[in-house]
Amino acid sequence: MPLSGKVGSSLAELTNYKDERAFGNQFQAKPAVAYICALYPFVLQPPHMKRTFTATLALLVLFAHAQTPSTMPIRQTIQAGWEFRQAQTPAWKPAAVPGTVHTALLQNGMIEDPFYRDNENKLQWIEKEDWEYQCTFDAPEGAMNRKHIEMIFKGLDTYAHVYLNDTLILESDNAFRSWRVDVKKWLLPTGNRLHIYFESPVKKVEQDWKNLGYELPGGIRTMTRKPQFHYGWDWGPRFVGAGIMKAPEIQCWDDFIFDNVFITTQEISHERAIMVARFRYRSEVKTTVNIAFQEGKRRSLEDRLIRPGMHEDSVTMDVPNPKLWWCQGQGEPYLYDFSVTVSQNSRTLEKSYARVGIRTIELVTQPDDKGSSFYFKLNGRPVFCKGANYIPQDIFQDRVSPEQYRKIVDDVVASNMNMLRVWGGGIYEDETFYQLCDARGILVWQDFMYACALYPGNGKFLKTSAAEAMEQIERLRQHPCIALWCGNNENNEAWHNWGWQMQFNEAQRTQLWRDYQILFNDLLPTYVANEGGGVPYWESSPKYGRGNPKSLTEGDSHYWGVWHDEEPFAVFDKKVPRFMSEYGFQSFPDWQTIETFTLPEDRELETPVMLVHQKHPRGNALIAEYLKRDYRVPKNFADFVYISQLLQAEGMRRGIEAHRRNKPYCMGTLYWQLNDVWPVASWASRDYYGRWKALQYYTRDAYKPVVALPVIENDILKVYASSDLPGDTTLNVRVRVLSFDGRNLSDSSLPNMKISPDSSRMVWQGALKTILNKGKADDAVAEITFTDNSGQIVCRRLYYFEPPRKLALSKTRVNIAVEQVNDGYQLTLQSDKLVKNVHLTAENDGFFTDNYFDLLPGERKVVLFKTDRIIENPATAFRSRHLVDTY
Repeated sequence: MPLSGKVGSSLAELTNYKDERAFGNQFQAKPAVAYICALYPFVLQPPHMKRTFTATLALLVLFAHAQTPSTMPIRQTIQAGWEFRQAQTPAWKPAAVPGTVHTALLQNGMIEDPFYRDNENKLQWIEKEDWEYQCTFDAPEGAMNRKHIEMIFKGLDTYAHVYLNDTLILESDNAFRSWRVDVKKWLLPTGNRLHIYFESPVKKVEQDWKNLGYELPGGIRTMTRKPQFHYGWDWGPRFVGAGIMKAPEIQCWDDFIFDNVFITTQEISHERAIMVARFRYRSEVKTTVNIAFQEGKRRSLEDRLIRPGMHEDSVTMDVPNPKLWWCQGQGEPYLYDFSVTVSQNSRTLEKSYARVGIRTIELVTQPDDKGSSFYFKLNGRPVFCKGANYIPQDIFQDRVSPEQYRKIVDDVVASNMNMLRVWGGGIYEDETFYQLCDARGILVWQDFMYACALYPGNGKFLKTSAAEAMEQIERLRQHPCIALWCGNNENNEAWHNWGWQMQFNEAQRTQLWRDYQILFNDLLPTYVANEGGGVPYWESSPKYGRGNPKSLTEGDSHYWGVWHDEEPFAVFDKKVPRFMSEYGFQSFPDWQTIETFTLPEDRELETPVMLVHQKHPRGNALIAEYLKRDYRVPKNFADFVYISQLLQAEGMRRGIEAHRRNKPYCMGTLYWQLNDVWPVASWASRDYYGRWKALQYYTRDAYKPVVALPVIENDILKVYASSDLPGDTTLNVRVRVLSFDGRNLSDSSLPNMKISPDSSRMVWQGALKTILNKGKADDAVAEITFTDNSGQIVCRRLYYFEPPRKLALSKTRVNIAVEQVNDGYQLTLQSDKLVKNVHLTAENDGFFTDNYFDLLPGERKVVLFKTDRIIENPATAFRSRHLVDTY
């Protein structure tokens, strides 16, 4: 067990210290916000009271290090050789920081790959142990002469006791916030020993869990502010570990330092934007300084009287003819580079840089004749949101590289998305993620990290939740990509619809709901309103559960009738909400991915290893049930994996098209989910290794700015068009129906169809009997093409009149010609008959620019295989299969 005691205690003093930091029942006597202010005065004060804050610097900032004595602060990350060990064992082993105990154990060969086969089950002992990290470091040059020397800890996961030179300086209890400690009296010029003792996050809260007197929905994870998905989910493993997710930092200063700088827009017009730089500082002196607020060659200079203590101030500057920040498809995500410099007598005291997007964001929820709207306005323009739900990219976050962030955001942009929802059971993402979303024009729906549970309402929990919320709001508010703060994922729906209330008596139900209201309808919205920079707040996603008819007429919706309730995909055509923020269907990952965690004997649907990598209790059965409705039963597991991806892609496309067809009643579609935390059967459209499933390719087409949306109603094929482009669009529509051997059955065109950006409209219709023209429905396909006035194809959609299992597909050969080109290898494919769902694979790693596509008879299709490797024999390096091959 760690030695526990007051911060600043020596090891000798700690042995007799009794911990008396409990908050008791003080909370019951005070209103929520006022109580938090009293409990944690540096987090929040109501608007009529003076506010001070202690959150550490949240902007991305770059600071110069002086080579001679200066008043500029020194900021330096501790770069040291870290070691770790299981607590109370003798052997220290090298460890990387950032890092977790799981990855440290793996890197030292002390455990096998946690993802391989059923190793997950064998590694559960790790969560029950305490762990220690240590390093030795020297103070930065010139640090010892400064008045203040502080250490900043970010990402301590979770219950950490931090010792500097054998003195306890910090005890942490929240992985989502940072901690700052003045260490001047304990820091040595050289040879400082930093020792961090992590208690088991499970054992730490066992007694508190028992003391509740009841079990909170969500289980023991609700007691701890750490990533909730670490405890396992229906797509992820259980690895409840510990670690240091950010290297500690040292901050040294004399008389003045920024704690936070936020550059925001006070007023926007076509002619100018009035920009405000709000800054919080700490000072040791009362003196006059000069504040320079600069962007490019524009500069605003103002004198300010700074005072001792912690204070807030602001300066303003006009930007003429501002370029606005837009999301993908609406315009350029333009970013300005601003700086704020504090100087005195030509000496720079402090400086901060920020990349800023000038924009306004609104969530419009207005009553109408059908219920209430739910849509986003960016710079006053309604935006139809197209995207997905995003979860962490790895169960071990320290393994996620900047390149992986770049790649996933590149994939999002390539898939014509404009929004990601950062789900509330994961993490507040790394700065790299938000910077990329800023630069690429991806809106971010940001959940607070609460999901599928009820959480404690005692003062201790609310205090740490308050500190977490304020820090994350301050950290992320500079990013123009942030479009919404949402209190939690499904907690409200679950309380009202999942039967949770039945396990509590009336008094407990009253208290639990009161605790919920305090956190999600009082504390968090107050913080967002006061400090969020104008970003809206939404209590819980969804607003109503799918059992409530209002879920389709008000707020956002999570529709899981498809999947959980086994409803057919056709239900998507009828169950259309105002904004679909979750819906989905599972499939298996790429076969190459399956090979990474299995032996050949594991590769069957119900083997123990495959079941470890299928976390939904009914997952395989549900896939099999839906598959037999639409497809013929495959002959082996490899084919089952392939068809599972087609099944998922076709089903999700139907949902996407229904949502876009009902624009502007429905103004958003975010499917569950974009990515995986490990190799697994899941709802993801790209697997753990970033390999695109069929759904990712289908999504790219279904999310194009202009789309054809076919649907059969009363034996009539109707083609709707929808455009997300900012202005009106004029299209030429052609619908050609042909047989699988290439015979033309009908061909019809309509020119100059005008589509406005805020609606969907029917642009063509034809009776099935007429357009099939004596052809058979199981041997016909409609090719729907939209072209612009220059003849350029802007959209092409193939539509079938029967489900795949009924299609009269013929055995046929796909001819592939391969040519080496600059970016890899170009494949040209052709067949004399229709080929359904061509799936290309290669011997080498790489990316096919298209896959799982259909080939019309005689069509010539060109696909690029992107790779930087040289393939020795390109003619035999590529394989293809298609749907009829699985019969």
